[in-house]
Amino acid sequence: MNSFKKTILGIPVVVLWHIVIRVTVQGQECSCSHSQGNCPSDTCSTYQWIPEDQHPCTVERISFHEYQQRFGPRGLPPLFPTPIVIAHDDDDNNNNNSKQYSRNHAFRQLTRFETILDFFTPGFNITLSSSNSFSEHRKTMPLEQYLQSLATQDTLPHQLSNETWYFFGETYSAEWKQLLLQYDIPHCQACQRDMVALSFGIGNRGSGVQWHVHGPGFAETIWGRKHWILSPPTTTTPPDFHPDQTSRNWMEFTYPTLPVEKRPLECTLEPGDILYFPDMWYHATINLDPYTAFVSTFTQEHLFVQSSQKNEK
Repeated sequence: MNSFKKTILGIPVVVLWHIVIRVTVQGQECSCSHSQGNCPSDTCSTYQWIPEDQHPCTVERISFHEYQQRFGPRGLPPLFPTPIVIAHDDDDNNNNNSKQYSRNHAFRQLTRFETILDFFTPGFNITLSSSNSFSEHRKTMPLEQYLQSLATQDTLPHQLSNETWYFFGETYSAEWKQLLLQYDIPHCQACQRDMVALSFGIGNRGSGVQWHVHGPGFAETIWGRKHWILSPPTTTTPPDFHPDQTSRNWMEFTYPTLPVEKRPLECTLEPGDILYFPDMWYHATINLDPYTAFVSTFTQEHLFVQSSQKNEK
């Protein structure tokens, strides 16, 4: 087991990884369901794990109404032990990207693919991160250029995650802070504006972050769909992976080899859905649509508990 320390939006976290030297590298390929122009159609390979497919949800999933009934006006207690998906209450429309819901409606309109550039000055630059377990590499490009690339660039299973990029986490500037002020944070006991760190991200189809671990929080999908896989810290053997594989590579080549009872928990977040990820649970993500936008809310639940206990004395 290896570890290193890093800071996410001012909150120190420890990232752990379990390395198995087993990298599957294939030749130039395309996904037949979403062929790209730089790959001849006759060389397309059919992948087993296709982003457009319906994927299992083995995480407990409840509606906002059920969430309010179960946890009351104060919301989810700190350090809740298991993940939970809070699904928005509108289940009448099966077209994912056209579902309407009142929560964060204004923020959703600000972050539309067609309108997000309007919030920033012309030529506004963003910092991309590599999508491996460490996210240690960075590069800068104009937001407009990045948005233009989303529709034409998939992240495919054979690509290495330390050589693929997407935008998440690097939202420290005044402009991003101003945008995130429009975001209605999740409802929980430790969810107070001065005790959370918000992160906005945009990913292309197939992008995501390989298995990693950090403190608790919430993730909400704003546009598109995002698939999560999670494994508890009590797992005797952490998920076998190489930190420079992509999470899509793991789903393509490792996931199918696992017995059903050995597979991690998983669920796809639709627009408006929120996932609570517990403290120190291993997890990885895959963005399923060409424009997948999301917000992560990192909570300080240990500090909240300590403060509450101190106030009770």
